[in-house]
Amino acid sequence: MVVFAWVMGSIVALMGGISLLSFAIFIGTGIDLWLKRARLFRRYAFAAMLFWFNVWIWGTVVMILINW
Repeated sequence: MVVFAWVMGSIVALMGGISLLSFAIFIGTGIDLWLKRARLFRRYAFAAMLFWFNVWIWGTVVMILINW
């Protein structure tokens, strides 16, 4: 589970970084395409965080049921 957390953390950090970079490019250039990309990568980052949280919660539930 630790490896999964590190992988998901890396994915979230990568998507968040790309989102921030895209937003900075949008601020600098004013091209709306970069704003759309920033929003897209922000949504991917949030989806990855929610996926990680869901797997973590259900993994805990399964481990509790197995060790009951």
